[in-house]
Parts: sequence; C-alpha cells; structure tokens
Amino acid sequence: MSSGIPDHRLNNIDALRLILAVLVLFSHCYPLATGSEQDEPLFVFSRGQLTLGGLAVDCFFILSGYLIVQSWERSRSAGSYMMKRVKRIYPGYLVAVAVCVWVVVPIASPDGFAVFSWHTVLDNSWRFVTLRGFQTPDAFVTNPTPLAVNGSLWSIPFEFWCYIGVLLLGVCGLLRRRRTVLALLLVSIGVHFIVEWQELTPGGKFLGVIFGYPKTWARLLPCYLVGTVLYLYRERLQLDWRWAVVAVIGFVVAARVPHGMVFAVPTFVAYLLIFASYHSTVRWHTASKWGDFSYGIYLYAYPIQQLMMYFIGHPISPLELFALSLPPTVLAGVLSWCLVERWFLRPAAKKTVSVSHADLHRRPDAHK
Repeated sequence: MSSGIPDHRLNNIDALRLILAVLVLFSHCYPLATGSEQDEPLFVFSRGQLTLGGLAVDCFFILSGYLIVQSWERSRSAGSYMMKRVKRIYPGYLVAVAVCVWVVVPIASPDGFAVFSWHTVLDNSWRFVTLRGFQTPDAFVTNPTPLAVNGSLWSIPFEFWCYIGVLLLGVCGLLRRRRTVLALLLVSIGVHFIVEWQELTPGGKFLGVIFGYPKTWARLLPCYLVGTVLYLYRERLQLDWRWAVVAVIGFVVAARVPHGMVFAVPTFVAYLLIFASYHSTVRWHTASKWGDFSYGIYLYAYPIQQLMMYFIGHPISPLELFALSLPPTVLAGVLSWCLVERWFLRPAAKKTVSVSHADLHRRPDAHK
C-alpha cells in the first residue's frame, strides 16, 4: 500500500492522456460511421448513461483539475499562470480550427470556397478568439453525421473556463481552504444528480452563450473539482490495489444503475485515474519521450474521420473506420506537437511538473 501521492515527474499521466485521446477517436467511430451511437460499447453497457468518448473527456477534466492546481501553486504570479494556460490551449487550437475552416470545409462542401462570405469570416474570427469553434457551413452533407466538421471542439472553452476558475479560487485564497473546495465538489455532484434525475434542460440563454451549456457544466464541474480535491488531499490518499479493485467493481455496478455514473465518475473513476497515474507498480513513464501528441490527436481526429467517411461515400463498420483513421490522426497529432505546440511550451518545459485537456495534455509547468 502506498500512502500519499508522490510529488515528482515520474508518473503515467502522459500515457493516460494518449489512451484517452484514442478512446475519444474510437467512440466517435460509431456515430460517424453509422449515424448512431446506440451500439457504442459503454453506451450499451451503461444503458445510455455515457459513451467511452464521454468518459474519456470526463477523465481529461479530472486530470486537468489535479494538474492545473499544481500549476497554479508553481506559478510565480496569476499572470504567469494564465500565460501558461493560453500558450497550452490557443496555438494548437487555432491552427486546428484554421485547418478545418480553410482546408476541410472547402473539400467537404458542395460550394467549395464559395461557402464563405465576409460575414461568415468575421463572425468566425470572433468565435475563434473565444474558443467557441466555428459556424459550420454546408459540409459533409452526405455523411452519416452531416454538417459536423469537428465535434470535439466543444470541450475546449469549458476547459479554459476551468482554468479561470482555478485562478479565481487561488486569488481568493480558497485553494488553501480545502474543506471549502470539498464542499463545492459535493454540492456540484448533488446538482448533477438533480439535473439528470429530473431530466432538466436549463438553457442558460445569454450566460449560456458566454459560459457554455449549463447541463454540460453540471456534468463537467464535478470532474474538475474532484481532480482539484484529490490534489489538495494528496498526502492522505492511499494507492492500494484492493481499493482499485473495489473502484472497478463499483464502476461496473454503477453503470447498470440509473444515474449511477453521476456518482461513479467523480469517485471510482477518479480514484482509478490517480491510481494508474502514480502507483509505483504501474510504469508508463516514457509515453511522451518524443513529445506530447494527445492534444493534437484530440483536435484532429473528428475532421479526419469525417473526411474518411466523405471519400468512402457509404456507411462502414466502426471498427473499419477506427483502423483507417487512427494512423493519419496520430500523424496529425505528431505534426501538431512538432510544428506548433512545442514552440510555445519550450520555456516552461525547463521548469517542472505536468499539465492537462489541452492538459488535455501535458507537462509540468508547461501546462493540461
């Protein structure tokens, strides 16, 4: 049994991020290849509660909550903290969106470049800056999932707002009052349960446009907060194989119980993530030896899969789409890291620690 989480860089978080990014790609193969996620493995097993892709995103947010608080503590100032966050999220994101808009959309639209107007360009420019993706013109109209160019971008603004949330908690001194943060976590889980149990669909109106869909916040905020709480209580955690087995059993049982995943993700899944990240017998420490490719894989998987389906021209099996799209997606992730992301993270990489979603995606002070 290991008591407390070791505070060093020899962890498996980079490997887990790669696995999670590929899991998102795999999960998307079902709706993109067939037009429905009804046969997606976890969707079937959990009786419609969650897909593997949704679970992977939740895990990204749990890891991010853990690592971003760590990054806050190691930052010289609020300004340096936010600069690291901006450098980690924006460069890769902006290039990926530009590729989608100026390369993918003209290829997949029947109107080619004529699909753009000055109004569309100006509106999308503002959406780029605010991390809200882009308004999709007519593209992929014959695909099983039409008009969707990059369905993975929805999580990016939620991630960035979480960065700002950590900043506010840190500036207000609440990160030094861990019981307060724990109380916020418990309240957020309760809110999520009520939203799911009562099948509420709060719209958010104007605030929803700025901060994101409230029902999505009900799901993601507990994930981020549990990561934060795990970091704040890290010296008390026991990384024990027996507890890991209990967590696996708990997750399996919760998946079969209505609304069980509301409680399973911020408890059983969160424990398993930290266990897999830091237990001394699990050694995947060299996953990012040549770079951190998980963010790029996450950003480019969806449009690559849609292009595959566009050129194939008819529905195929999800496993066929996975086999076809994985190699070019990994290549895109490598290129994103080598040509874009690493140039903005180099100075931070000389310091220490690992970071997140973009964190989804990596390293110490350099960033997730």
